[in-house]
Amino acid sequence: MRAIENKVKRGFREKGIPCQSVFRMPDMEDYRVLLSFNSKDSQRLTTMKIKRALNALGIGEFKVPTDFQRLSASFLHLEVVLGARTERPITPTAC
Repeated sequence: MRAIENKVKRGFREKGIPCQSVFRMPDMEDYRVLLSFNSKDSQRLTTMKIKRALNALGIGEFKVPTDFQRLSASFLHLEVVLGARTERPITPTAC
């Protein structure tokens, strides 16, 4: 899984997005990746730019929340999900 982390970090660098760290969170159900950006260097950064950059990597489809999280004063954090489900939910009326 280290390859995905490296590919994401390299992809951000190529797009000019300064990413501090990329960490794959241990989860059995889906692949979650925690991204960390320096607050000073990322004043014009949006979650839509992050989503476009991630989905352009060719790894898979990423689900990106609409807001950054602030876990510390110095960094913006964003938890994204790789392999966002594309199946339609089964509704009770479909049976």
